[in-house]
Parts: sequence; C-alpha cells; structure tokens
Amino acid sequence: MNNEWRAAVHAVVCCLLLIATPRCEAQNLVPNPSFELQDTCPYTFGFQEGDRPLYWYSWYNSPEYFHACAQATNGVDTLVGVPWNGWTFQYPWEGVAYVGFRSFDGGGDFREYVGAELVEPLVIGCEYQLRFWTNPACDGSYWLTNGGTACDNVGMLFTTFSNAWYATTGPAFPFRNYAHLRTTLPVADTVAWTLVEGTFTADSAYTHVVLGNFFADSLTSAFPIGNPNPWTGITYYLIDEVEVVPVEASCHDVGAHDVFEEEPVLRFEASTISVDWPGELFRAEVLDASGRVVIADPLNHSGTVVLHSPTVQAEYVLRLFGKRKSFVTKFVVL
Repeated sequence: MNNEWRAAVHAVVCCLLLIATPRCEAQNLVPNPSFELQDTCPYTFGFQEGDRPLYWYSWYNSPEYFHACAQATNGVDTLVGVPWNGWTFQYPWEGVAYVGFRSFDGGGDFREYVGAELVEPLVIGCEYQLRFWTNPACDGSYWLTNGGTACDNVGMLFTTFSNAWYATTGPAFPFRNYAHLRTTLPVADTVAWTLVEGTFTADSAYTHVVLGNFFADSLTSAFPIGNPNPWTGITYYLIDEVEVVPVEASCHDVGAHDVFEEEPVLRFEASTISVDWPGELFRAEVLDASGRVVIADPLNHSGTVVLHSPTVQAEYVLRLFGKRKSFVTKFVVL
C-alpha cells in the first residue's frame, strides 16, 4: 500500500530534529556497566568462579550472568544464554549480556544481590545521576516457565565496604529496608526494558554499588504476570546498563551537565521510517493510539535504522529508547 505522510506533521518533526550539537561523554563510575566484559563465557548459573562479569560479584546468594556466547554452547542449552535462558526470553538492552537475581520470594525473604567497587569513591555533598534498566523474567526454558511475577523495590544501594562472595558462600547481607534508588511500583512490562532513574546527594564516601531488593517481603508488593499456575510468588529481574554519573564536573572532572548529544533525525517516506541517531545506541518502536506496539526492532542500533511504516491510516507514536534518554514523536498515516 502506498502511504502518504501528512506534510505539516513531517515539516514540524524535521524542524525540531535537524539541530545537532557536539557530543561529550560523562564519567560513569560503574565498571563494566552493561556486563559485556568477562574472563570466560558463562557456563552455569550462580556467579560461579570464572562465571561472572568482570568487576562484579555476588553480594549475597547466587545471582546469574547471561551472555549470548552461552546460547546453545556445543548444541547444549546452558540455561544462561541470550536471548533465551532458564529464566526468560529477552534481548539485552545494550550489547550481548545482562545479569539477573531473585528479588522476592513470596514469604521466604530470599534475596540475591550483585555488586561492584566503583571506579572512584563518591564525594560527600556531590549530586549523582543514577540509572539502570530492568525487566521481569518470564517464559524461561526451565524456571518461571508458566509466567513470572512483578514486585516493587528493585533498586540500587551504595555501601562503604565490600560484601563480595569469592566462592559459593560468603557473609550475610541483612535487609536495609532502604535504597538510594528503587522502583516504587512493580515493573511488569516483560517485553520492553524499563528505565529506573533518579538523583541523590552523597552523604558518605561510598565505595561500592549493589543491585537488588533491599526490603523485606513484608514491605514489598508483588503480583503475578503472564499466566502462572500456580503462582509461587518468586520474582526474578534482569538488569542492564548501570550508571552512576556525577552531575557537576567539579566533583569528578566531568559531570552530567557536560554531556551534549545529537538529536535523532527522522525521514518519513512512502513506506518506511528512517531514523538516524549518530553515536547513540538505541531501539525503535511504533505504537498505535491505544499504546499497542505495532512495529518494533528488537535490536540495538548505532547510526541508522529503517522501519516499515504502518499501512493502516491512523495516528501513531514513534518511540526511541536511547542509551541516556528516550525520544517520542507523533505522526499520521493518510
């Protein structure tokens, strides 16, 4: 079908998007923030020795490290591959890897945490931008195969000490019932990654960052997603692209205010949408007026991606998920 784009909408979009500014990288204090770097390809579950991303450790119990290199290794499903593994089917937000942990136990208060030493300690009195992407596990090849659950309180915590497990056992990590950043509502979208972000001012010279649910079950809300039968209450979340960025340059030489990024450039043609976002890693999707995703590209792109345009005459939303920000605009097919 030959689609016609409403000229007025197209002109407005172009006027807004053809402005480009220089790009400068802010300093992320989290090492290996998207878990791409590893000693060896992960071979089993539980953050075993040589089976975890570089610089990251289990902070308590047995979280998992998932990587595309482990998918059907030698024809055998290792349960920690990407995109399909023992817990879920999900592509990474960025790159080829992510981590996962149990964040709610339906009454058992069982938790799993992952943690790392920061590149530099936080500076007392300095403000930091905190971000991570999360996704609830669902429809795995072994665990949670009938669906999954969602809970709140998935978050980020800073400490002034290490609780790293260098083997399969280690020191306990009691509930704090507090987090420096957390989800206040259960994240239930199993298809798209959800950004969790906020800012805080350091009140200590924190040296380590930890991810998980630091609240007891009695202070956590959870509910089933998918179609679990029976519902066990066990909740498992994936994490990708973790950021701790100083807001002001005076604290760590480069701050979030010093970041300049080019805006995406859109080209609407007869049957395609061309998105050009130089230097930005992003995903693209088109939603209809009801919010249903009608076109999606599940992969990360840097540069240009071309999507097929919708064929039904209606108003749509184009949504781009960038590494540091998102972009949304409306368009109409006539």
